[in-house]
Amino acid sequence: MRADLQSLDIHHLTVLSLLLQHCSVTKVAEKTGQAQPAISRMLVRLRKVTGDPLLVRSGIRMVLTERAVAMREPLQEILAQVARIEVGTNFAPDLSDKEFRIACADCIPTLLLPQIIARLTSAGRRIRAKLRLIDPAFDVARALEEGELDLVINNSPNPREDLRIGRLYTDEVVCMMRSGHPLAGEARLSLARYLNMQHLAPQPSSLREMGPVDGELAKVGYRRVISATVPEFNLAPYVLLSTDLVFTTGRVFAEHYAKLLPVTIVPAPREFPPMRFYQLWHERNHASDSNRWLRQQVSDAVRELVVDPHHGDRGMLTPVVAAEA
Repeated sequence: MRADLQSLDIHHLTVLSLLLQHCSVTKVAEKTGQAQPAISRMLVRLRKVTGDPLLVRSGIRMVLTERAVAMREPLQEILAQVARIEVGTNFAPDLSDKEFRIACADCIPTLLLPQIIARLTSAGRRIRAKLRLIDPAFDVARALEEGELDLVINNSPNPREDLRIGRLYTDEVVCMMRSGHPLAGEARLSLARYLNMQHLAPQPSSLREMGPVDGELAKVGYRRVISATVPEFNLAPYVLLSTDLVFTTGRVFAEHYAKLLPVTIVPAPREFPPMRFYQLWHERNHASDSNRWLRQQVSDAVRELVVDPHHGDRGMLTPVVAAEA
């Protein structure tokens, strides 16, 4: 019997663990992407190796045997340890107790973070998602290098050679203002008029780099008048309600608040290219199965927001399908 148990590989143990969790050959076949007869054959082998039926029928359901119940938790612990090593195996979110640490700019679309969190936490009961904002005091490149972060979602690429870049999406640049603003009826702001306005801006996320708006203006030798700053992006629409300030942002963010507050959206000057958003990770994690899975979940969350161009916030993003750098 012992020799037979030692003949099982990680794939066999993973399928066994899934069978003990779901008590269903059909569900395990769906989760592993295998044909149902293949899982049934593996269950036959596992029963022979363990010397136990493992799953028995009770009415219309399958239930675990007493021995199978006793095996379930130790098996999950063994596979969780294997998942941490990640040597030659695919990351198994069902079995992992991984904590994913992500830093992000607070200008990303309001619906994107909930989508990412939902994808991560629903993939495995013990997976945890820990997100934080990027601020000037936080060195994201160092945090990626030292393993404090797994991923960064931002609208400015980092030039460091040891950081990898994956383009996520682009978004149109627009100006938000209160509905009664003198320029609220404009079809589009000219650059001259834009530069003559009083602007509201978020606190910079980096002391070393300009934000995307001021960076684009600096390229052509211009500078806007920033009359006030806010510590976080989501405060800006509320400041606009009682001032004549203008807030420059992406259309998705603006459309979200235009449904909730009396604010108007006016397209920004044509000189502004679309905002580009990226995910960044360190070279040390590039080949990691869990980090690769995490990056895929973020990319898929962006694609899920691009469902229907007539459905509010969804469909406003332009996803970028590009090879990882």
